[in-house]
Amino acid sequence: MKKILLGIAVALISALAVSAQSSELVSKIIKSEKATLAQISYLPALYANRITEEDSEEKAFQVMQESGLFSEEATPDTEATLADVCFVYAKSLGLKGGLFYRLFQSPRYAFKEFKAQGIIPAEADPSMKLSGIDSMDLFSTLTSEGEEE
Repeated sequence: MKKILLGIAVALISALAVSAQSSELVSKIIKSEKATLAQISYLPALYANRITEEDSEEKAFQVMQESGLFSEEATPDTEATLADVCFVYAKSLGLKGGLFYRLFQSPRYAFKEFKAQGIIPAEADPSMKLSGIDSMDLFSTLTSEGEEE
């Protein structure tokens, strides 16, 4: 009986340690005034099982860059624009989008698609910089809409 309880305790402590890494990263993203490309990559990469909770946001950026979502010149610390965020989220979540998004699959058309669907305000600017909390809110909105369908 003691071995079983000890095993459960070790498993519980291990689970808490694993989620601590993820919690720290999420807290860091929430507190950032301007989201970076690495930060906007973390949740979609985690959601798509392309990284684990133990991986860093830089690893998430690298995975997304290898997928062709960012140019070779982009760095993890580059401030993300609203168009970047729309593109990363649209590609990561497999959103179909309209004709031009399907043809060109670029940040510009992902941004326009999100505007057309009312996901972002009509007066939004594609070059606008988002805070970490705003980028997470957009991701949350997109994933909760996908669950409703």
